[in-house]
Amino acid sequence: MKSKESQEKKEMKDVKRVNSTGTNYAFAWKYLRKYKKTLFFSITVQLLSVALGVIAPILSARIIMRYMNSQVIWAVIVAAVLFIVQVIKNLLLVISNKGYNKVYCNTLSELEGDMVKEALKIKSQCMEEKGSGLFIQRLTGDTARMANGFGRIADMTAQAINYIGILLAMLYINFWIFLLALILLTIETLLEIHRTTRLYKDDRIFRTANEKFSGFIGELVRGAKDVKQLNSEDTFGKEASVRVVNANEKRLIMQKHNWTMKLVRWEFSEFGSFTFIALMAWFMGKGWLLAPTAVVLYNYFTNLDARAAALTGEYLEFLKDFNLSVERIYAIMNSPEFPKEEFGDRKLDTVKGGIEFDNVSFGYNAQDPRGNGLKVLDGFNLTIKPGEMVAFVGKSGCGKTTILNLLGRLYDPQEGKILLDGVDIKELTKESLRGSMTVVNQVPYIFNMSVRENLRLSKEDMTEDEMKNVCRLACIDEDIEKMPDKYDTVIGEGGVNLSGGQRQRLSIARSLLKNYRIIVFDEATSALDNVTQSKIQKAIDAARKDRTVILIAHRLSTVINADRILYMSDGKILAGGTHEELLETCEQYRTLYQQENGDEQNC
Repeated sequence: MKSKESQEKKEMKDVKRVNSTGTNYAFAWKYLRKYKKTLFFSITVQLLSVALGVIAPILSARIIMRYMNSQVIWAVIVAAVLFIVQVIKNLLLVISNKGYNKVYCNTLSELEGDMVKEALKIKSQCMEEKGSGLFIQRLTGDTARMANGFGRIADMTAQAINYIGILLAMLYINFWIFLLALILLTIETLLEIHRTTRLYKDDRIFRTANEKFSGFIGELVRGAKDVKQLNSEDTFGKEASVRVVNANEKRLIMQKHNWTMKLVRWEFSEFGSFTFIALMAWFMGKGWLLAPTAVVLYNYFTNLDARAAALTGEYLEFLKDFNLSVERIYAIMNSPEFPKEEFGDRKLDTVKGGIEFDNVSFGYNAQDPRGNGLKVLDGFNLTIKPGEMVAFVGKSGCGKTTILNLLGRLYDPQEGKILLDGVDIKELTKESLRGSMTVVNQVPYIFNMSVRENLRLSKEDMTEDEMKNVCRLACIDEDIEKMPDKYDTVIGEGGVNLSGGQRQRLSIARSLLKNYRIIVFDEATSALDNVTQSKIQKAIDAARKDRTVILIAHRLSTVINADRILYMSDGKILAGGTHEELLETCEQYRTLYQQENGDEQNC
């Protein structure tokens, strides 16, 4: 029991605020200010509605007084006025809420758009370490809370003004009754402040645990096929259970504290109501308070007591949510916790495609799922001439894909430098570097869109002829023509409705649309049958022209036409040359080629 309590204290100790409430409001206001006219109009309309709401109880009391004095006609007249007041109040309330909703939707659209852009700037290593769940939670739930912030605050402020108006009305009627109501309200407010302060801390701990669970579930859904093929449903189910139990335990602790304090406040509220009624009864017994006035005061207190205290708690709870959400959004946009990719300011007017690795060393850190801190490349040197087709072959883990990750600056080397046309790629602008090369990955991600929309992601202004031409070069055109809606067929998340070979060929077509000077194929033909691979090989040769082409492959039949083949092992180049030269000079390459040919013949 003690260890559990000490763990809880440790988790609470680790909770640190990032920004002040004022800083959070200033950050949120940047997104709201362009809609400030609509926001202020909505606030003004709601305040008018609140003013009418304060008048309503007074009119109700006058109706009672008219009835007691047998002034029936006057009672009906006052009732008619009350009817008009209520109708106008409700109408103003609807108008103000429509304005708030407009501000909310517009702000949310802009905020989510900026969040997506900023998330895509985050370094790949950081995104892999944090997991998808964290980003999904912040891109959806937190943005909605922040966008709704000023509307909610305005709404609650208007309600607070309503309660202030009620207190002033009570002060005008009877000072002692007002004083009792103020004391009761103050005590309930202090109880709410205590409750929400603890809730603020508990919710931070819960959200962190929940992000770990939701991230794991996201990975589980994406990898469900592999889980089934591994027959590991039970293992993954247990891991999911551990994470969800941990998250729900944090939720349970949060709710236990929250509801305990709510109960205390509710019970005090009941005691306050009893005290208020008893005081009024005493005043009436002394003749210091008339029955109609007591009815008005009781109506006021009924509207004020529990609701005003609840509003205080609601405001503080919302403020807690708002601050947490803004801090989490702010962190993604500005915090060093989520480091952004940085590019230089040097621009290459014409990219020729010459690449050089100069004494490059690199290792994934211990947190990265692909490594334990050991160097993958150590003092690696390589020169690729413009227009040259170079292939990397070797066993898994030898550093082939790492070379591509470094070339595209998904990671930066710890030592050495990489040059593009003689310029350090760290000095280049993003457009000069990534705008000069296109990559076809081993497992390409196909989006839940139509074929046409997937291709348009590479080139927004592509023509029909360009689209069909690249599909023909990638040998996917005939398959598309057989689909139900041809190029407008929606192919499912991750390309679920396509075979592995079709996904790779569509990815090749998508890359060919870029028409960049450097084309990289990272195991891009691994899922293709021999016939299709032969077609793709011709497409690569046809698309090559004077471009620099880099091939990474296990299957040597993919790379035999390369100008130069580099056999890698343990992050180093053991041998290099043409296919024929390596068969003569590199025993490892020759053995690999013989094994592959033997396997194909056995098939």
